[in-house]
Amino acid sequence: MSTWSSRSSWLQQGDEMTVRVSYKVQGFGEYLEKIAQAGKNIDAAADRANIAAGDVILEGMEERVPRLTGNLAEHLERSEPIVEGNFHGIDIGMRKKPLPDDDTARYGNVQEYGSATTPAQSYIRAGFDRTKSKARKAQKESLKKDGAL
Repeated sequence: MSTWSSRSSWLQQGDEMTVRVSYKVQGFGEYLEKIAQAGKNIDAAADRANIAAGDVILEGMEERVPRLTGNLAEHLERSEPIVEGNFHGIDIGMRKKPLPDDDTARYGNVQEYGSATTPAQSYIRAGFDRTKSKARKAQKESLKKDGAL
């Protein structure tokens, strides 16, 4: 059984900040062990599976992002796979490099979380929450295609 979790946050570097969501999947241990024993390249398969899931989640964010000027939608992006030891993940949301300008970053945060005068119109968290089942399916299909499941 797999466990999905997300972390929504805002990132501030210098005078710039942005919104993003990261996710990690746990619970594929028995499958990964079988693949390792079979001599399969699980790292490449896991990266392809994360890309497939990330694309689904990004699509969900793009469907929900406010489009007054289209500037927020232009800054949504899926990163390349992140590998740290046995951890494989992906970031989806506002681009890290280059960071959006200060006004776009502030506007993105207000839209996601709301403010004292503006109700939240979540597109990062809602995009993740509403597509995670479809993303999980895309991830499993990718692993099956690679012979990993």
